This record gives sequence, structure tokens and C-alpha cells, in this order.
Amino acid sequence: MSAILFSALSARRGGGLTYIRNVVGAFPAGAGHRLAILSPARIEGVAERADTEWIKAPKWTTRPLPRFLFGSLYFRFLWPRRREFDVAYYAGGSFDVALPRGVKRIVAFRNMLPFDMEARRRYGPGWLRLRHWLLRYVQASALRRADLVVFISNHARQAIDIMVPDRRGGAIVIPHGVAETASPLDPALAARLPERFVLYLSGLDAYKAQLELVQAWARIETDSKLVLAGPDYPPYAARVRAAIERLGLGGEVILLGPVHHDQVSDLARRATLNLFLSSCENCPNILLELMCVGLPLLVSDRQPMPELGGPGLDYVDPYDVDAVAAAIAGLLTDPERRERNAQAARKRASLYSWAKAGRATWSAILRCAGGSATAARGVAEGQVGHVQG
Repeated sequence: MSAILFSALSARRGGGLTYIRNVVGAFPAGAGHRLAILSPARIEGVAERADTEWIKAPKWTTRPLPRFLFGSLYFRFLWPRRREFDVAYYAGGSFDVALPRGVKRIVAFRNMLPFDMEARRRYGPGWLRLRHWLLRYVQASALRRADLVVFISNHARQAIDIMVPDRRGGAIVIPHGVAETASPLDPALAARLPERFVLYLSGLDAYKAQLELVQAWARIETDSKLVLAGPDYPPYAARVRAAIERLGLGGEVILLGPVHHDQVSDLARRATLNLFLSSCENCPNILLELMCVGLPLLVSDRQPMPELGGPGLDYVDPYDVDAVAAAIAGLLTDPERRERNAQAARKRASLYSWAKAGRATWSAILRCAGGSATAARGVAEGQVGHVQG
């Protein structure tokens, strides 16, 4: 029987919360294991269970910088619970809780951005670039010292094998699962949607290529509108808005703003064509959710998107404005091509399951908890998750 600490300190929104809800929900019942979840607040959607307890962390741990500066000292010297566990699972990618020697440490690698130099250079000098540099240092240290690393795409594992080769523990690849969301779109947002539109559902950020998409949209002749849905990350969002104004697209491009995660499937189903043009991802929940809807998709050709989407989707270089314009126009004018693409998306999405991902994650954690670091390397090395190719 194992006592497991699940560190959820870094999960504040989006894919991080989705991951924790589904993995914690798959914790095996009836085997006598005990799970403790460390979080500043209860995570909505996780059911009460007799074998699971919540440990409330200080509110300042919700902020990355205070957690980085003070977390190690707090959890090393002031936290009374640090000696109660056999294994700790760090869902945020770094050792944000200090534990005694002998406690096995497993880290999930879920953030590719600190290790992608091209994506990092898209941010101007300032806090965000410094933050990504610091995260690379912190996460690389955790990857080297972990007894087991859980990757969520083969692309990520291959990249880290090159950039952080001297790791002491084993590795396993377990992609995310996916499920359609159930809530209807907020009526206020629905009222702003045009009758026919192309949707890009993702935050406006430096590596998401909305700026190139807006430039491409100016070259397309269509009666459809372009809808950009997601939160703003300034100053990049200001550049996108400036491009819309400069190109005279104020009536053609709609900035919808943030959409609650429970409503994304309903929004995506209303579009004629969905886009996902990010250049830096690990295993993006949004892409899998769009595939699950079963509508046509135009997707970035940067890995891991082709790995996850398979051969049946349409791919394009997100920074080639002419190619993006041609690909969108081609899909909008070819209903048979859109239908083939949509069928391929739904078929591929059926390979991804949160139940399978959860079972595989807990199997790896419990195996690591029950053996030495050498044994953990032996049972994990070479294994991959439930989707290949």
C-alpha cells in the first residue's frame, strides 16, 4: 500500500485543471492506497472520496515567483506533512515541494515553451522571457533528478532526450485523453457570432500565430468571418488588434474573448472550419477537443500536432501567410475535402481516452512507488501511451 502526494500547486486554469481532474478521478479505488492532493483550493469537479484528502497550501503558492523563491524553504522546514509519503507526483513539471530522501519523485513534463528557443524569442525582453528562462532551469533540474518522467507526447520526449540527456530515472509517454464538453455557449457570446465563420480557439499569444492568420485573412475572398476566441496576453494581443485595424478588417475579424472551458465544444460545433495554428505545444487539450467535435480542422505542421492529429487532417506552416491563406480558402471552397478531414478528426480523437490515460498514469506511479529507482527505470523505459504514430 502506498501513500501518494499529488502536487497541484501550479494548476490554475485551462489544461492544467483538466489534467488534474481526470487523473485524480482515475485514482484506483479499493486497493488500500492513500492519495493526498496539495492545492491552494479545492479543484472543482473532483469528487469526495474516502481514500483521498485535500491539503490546503498557502495562498501565495498560486503565484509562480513566490513559489519559486520561498516554496523550497517553506516545504522543507515548516511543513509538518513532509514525512508521510512514499511517492510524490509533481503535475506542474518541477519539484515545488521538498521531501525527505527515500520519497520517490515523479514529474510530469507538460510545458514545452521554456525549452523551445524559437518560441521564447517571439517574446520581447521582459518578465515573460525571464520567466521562461527560469522555468527551463528549474524544470531541467527536476527532469534530471526524477525517478520517473511522465511525458505527454513522443515529440516532447524526443526533444528532452536531446536537451536533457543525463536523467537518472525512467520515462514513459502517456498522451492526454479527451471528451466533448457539455455546457451550451453563453448566450451573450453566441449573439456575437456571425452566421458563417472560421474559428481559432486559443489565447492570443506570441507563439499562436494569430498575427499571421489575420494577415492571411486579408488575402481571402469569402463571405465567412474570422472569430478569434480566447484570453489576451499583452502586448501580443495589441499587435493583433493593430493589424486588424491597419488591414481594414474591423468588420471581418471578431475578437470574442475568453470562453469558459465547459463551453468550447458548443462553440467549435458552430464553425464551418476550426483552426489550430500554434507553433509550440506538448499535448494541447484544445486540439484534441476540436478533433473530438468532428468538424474539419486546419492545423499547424509543427510537432506534436501531426503526431496527435494523424495523417487525415490538413496541416500548414503557421508563419507562411500565403500558405495559410491558400489552405483556408481551399477548405472553404471544397465541401468534400472538409468532410474527409472531419471524419479523420473524429476517428483519430477516438484513440484518446482520459480513462486510459488515468489508468496508465497511476500504474506508472504505483510501480515506481513499489520499487527502487533502478526498478522504476526498468518498468518505464521504452513504454509509450495508448496512441502511436
